[in-house]
Amino acid sequence: MSVFPDGTVRTTAANLDFTAGQTIPNLVVVPVVNGKVSFYNNAGSVDLIADVAGFYGF
Repeated sequence: MSVFPDGTVRTTAANLDFTAGQTIPNLVVVPVVNGKVSFYNNAGSVDLIADVAGFYGF
């Protein structure tokens, strides 16, 4: 599973690796672009819960 800023090219690195039946917690810091992030999964169907929290001021 990869998460990346919306509208950008996804990287080949995974943010989360798992096998069938596992429940895996993880934390990923990724910019939210236009209110969106993108997810990519190459392992078939998956149930995913994502929370957005925090703010980095620039």
